[in-house]
Parts: sequence; structure tokens; C-alpha cells
Amino acid sequence: MNGVAHRLAALSPAALLPWACGVLVVARLAVIAIAYPAGDGDRLWQYWLGERILREHAIPRALGAETFSAAGAPWVPQEWLFSTLLAWTIDRGLPWIVPLACALIVGSALVLTALRCRKRGLHATRTSVAILLCGIATVQSFGVRAQVVAWAGSALVLWLLEAEGPGVWLVVPVTAVWANLHASAYLAPAIALLLAGAAVVRDGAWSRSARTLSAVGAASALATLCTPLGLALPRYVAMLLSSPIRAAIAEWGATSIGAVAFTAGALPLLLMLVAFGVRSPVRDRIVAVVFTVFLFAAVRNVPIFAFAIAPIALAALPCGPSRPADAFFARIAAWITVVAAVAAAAVIAALTWNAASGAAAMLPDRTRAVLLLRARSEPRVFCEDFAWCSIFLGRQPSATVFMDGRGDPYPLAVWNAYLRVLHGNVGWDAVLARYRVDAVLVRPDGALESLLRTQPRLWRMIASDAVSRLYVRPALLERPRSPQR
Repeated sequence: MNGVAHRLAALSPAALLPWACGVLVVARLAVIAIAYPAGDGDRLWQYWLGERILREHAIPRALGAETFSAAGAPWVPQEWLFSTLLAWTIDRGLPWIVPLACALIVGSALVLTALRCRKRGLHATRTSVAILLCGIATVQSFGVRAQVVAWAGSALVLWLLEAEGPGVWLVVPVTAVWANLHASAYLAPAIALLLAGAAVVRDGAWSRSARTLSAVGAASALATLCTPLGLALPRYVAMLLSSPIRAAIAEWGATSIGAVAFTAGALPLLLMLVAFGVRSPVRDRIVAVVFTVFLFAAVRNVPIFAFAIAPIALAALPCGPSRPADAFFARIAAWITVVAAVAAAAVIAALTWNAASGAAAMLPDRTRAVLLLRARSEPRVFCEDFAWCSIFLGRQPSATVFMDGRGDPYPLAVWNAYLRVLHGNVGWDAVLARYRVDAVLVRPDGALESLLRTQPRLWRMIASDAVSRLYVRPALLERPRSPQR
């Protein structure tokens, strides 16, 4: 007991501060993941996919009869393992497991960021700033989604590769696991080859380090094929990188000052690099330039940029002049800061939980229920937000959808038709007629609703809720009962 008490007395509060900041971030994300109603259709279709895999013991490779616009179109379910785990836990009465795991995955990325900061000799205060900025960078993209694996995966690969020891070969099995969870696993070989090129520039020759990192990059590229999807996964990634459908998905939009995660999380790191990055080692400068280009390619890349660059940016800051301070009061101030961070984590988690209990559902549950109750035949549904239509997958009674939250596997012709309706371009009504759409879920008072209102003989509003309004063709509704005699 005396030994434990001695170690506790000698414990540095400054060393605890980064971990307290990490607890603050993870506590908030865990509450958001577990307590808040679903804000998009991703979790719905992923659960539906996992149910299918568990039931059929096979991974579907094509869209089915759940969609009337693209039945039979090829589908590469890159998140198959994530979906299977989600369905398996929910079916066993543990719906909080995967949401909590998503928050802890972010926590692991924060730990790896702290370790990379420590390797660069950063003070605990700078490490804490790095962790908080990374946490802020996740605010817009975090959810119960497989893409959070990319944040921890890229942070782990960078930590392993920067060490340039025997542990670099662990990148290969890490990549194999990552590839079964999310297609962003191709970041692993890309990062390895990036650091191999940086080693050539640094060493001025095809050095042993460059050769090892190149070999790891090649091996990890092969590891991405260690999935049931085989060669279909790299073909899917190549298609997605060049597909015009990215323009219709908000997360694939260009990073701009209007994104809070960028402005408050990534931009401070970027400004540090611009102001002081010339002080960094050549490898760090090369990594910073490449990840900055990656940052502006899409807003969904903001968290990956932050986790990769935070240790580099904070290490580039010049050290201020050292000032003598009373050790006792400095230690007291440090402990107060740690306690304040832990208390803030508890308060923020409690407030977030309380807000979640009163949060409205972000999916059109009521309008869906009214549609399935009143339709006299299987509805053919078009959703203004295509992710909404995931709410119909696997439901009984059933409906077929124009497009659901999976998005990616739908052919370009279907995407063009969707965008024509969404933007109200000439022929929007002809698209709905050609696909025999008889139910449309729209945002209240939006542009699409105003178009439907111009055709009162063709479309009738029959239900609304906090997020949507339901318009149907009159022929879809139940026939009125004959009056009793």
C-alpha cells in the first residue's frame, strides 16, 4: 500500500492532462453514438445487410428487389464485416455495443496521436491541444459508421511506420483486418509508399529504410485482397474515386470554411504548418503537404488529416522562453486543470445525454407508417434524401425504393435521374412517371415539395412529421369503403 501511495504522490498531473482531454472527447462521442436517434439511413441499411449475411451465410453481390430502379446492379458491400457485427449484437439485445465501439475506436486514434506526440518530445500541454483539435475535427463526420475505422487505421499505420523498426510489418495484418471493415484500407499502402518516398528524399539514396517501407507498401496492398470480395474491392475503390455521383453526397463535397470540423479542428493545424512547418524534418514536411492535398479533396477527410498532422503541427511550434516558476503552485495548477478536464467530460456527457433524450428522430418514421398503412398496393417510393429510403429495407408490409442509403452501387443513369428530380430540372415529372413512382418523401417547404404542389391532380399530401412530408398518387390509396346500408 505504501508503494502505491508513493507512486500516486509522485504522479505528474501534466502527464495525465492529455488522457483527461481524451476522456472528454470520447465521453461525448459515446453518448452521441448510444443515445441520439439515428440521423441518417446508414445504420438501417447496414443492419439490414448484416441480417442478410447472418441469415443467408453469404455476402450479396447485387442489388435486389428492394429497389425498382436498379435491381440486379452489381454491389460491393465493402462494410460487410461491420454490418455483420452490428446485426449480430442488435439481435442479441446489445444494440449499444457497436456504437460504443465506434467511440472507443476514435479514442484509440487519440491514444496513437498522443504516442506520436510523445515520440516527438512534446510537452503534455501541446499533446492535449493536439487531442482536442483532433476531437473537434470529428464532430461532423462521427457516427455509428464503418468510416471511423479509417481514422484509427491511418493513425496506427503512421505510428508503426514512423518508428521504422521491425514493427512496420504489423501494417500488413492491420491492413487485412481494415479491408474487411472499410475500403479506406487502401490508405495503408499509400501511407507506406509516401513514407518510402520521404525516406529517399531524406537519405538521398535508395536506403534500407526506403526499401523496407516500399516492401511494406507492396505487401499491404496485397493484404487488401484478403477479403471475401477479392478483386472487386480495388475495382470498387477505383470506380468511387472517379465517379460523378460523389458530387451528390455531402461528405464527398469539397472542404470549405463553412465546415465547423475544418474551421475549428483542421484549420488551426494547417495554420501552424504554414507558419512554422519549415522547421519540421523533411519527412514530416512531405507528409504534411500530401495530407493537406488530401484534406481539400473532400470534407470527410478532415478527421484523417487531423489525426495524421496534429503531432507534426504541434511539434513545429517554436518553444517559448523558459520561466522560473514555483514548483508547488505549478503542480497545483496542473492538478486543477486535470480535475477540470475530467469534470468537464462528466458534465458534457451528462448534458449530451439529457439533450439526446429530448431529441427528435431524424428519419421519417411517421410518414413511413402512414404510407404502409394506407397503401393498397406495394408503394414505389422516391425519397428527396435518398438515405431516408433505407427505412423501408426489410420492413413488413414492404415497399420498394428508387434509391436507398447505400448510394454507391446505383448506376450513373439512376443517379442522373435522381438529381434531375432533386433539382427540379426539365423532365423531373417525366422521371417519376417513367419509373412509376407513386409515393414521394420530401423535406417540408422545400423545392421539390413546391413542384409537387403544382400538380394537385397527380399528387396529394397525406402525412407529415418533423422531417418529411408524404405525397402520393391518389391511385395508391385504399379504396373508400362502401357506405353501410
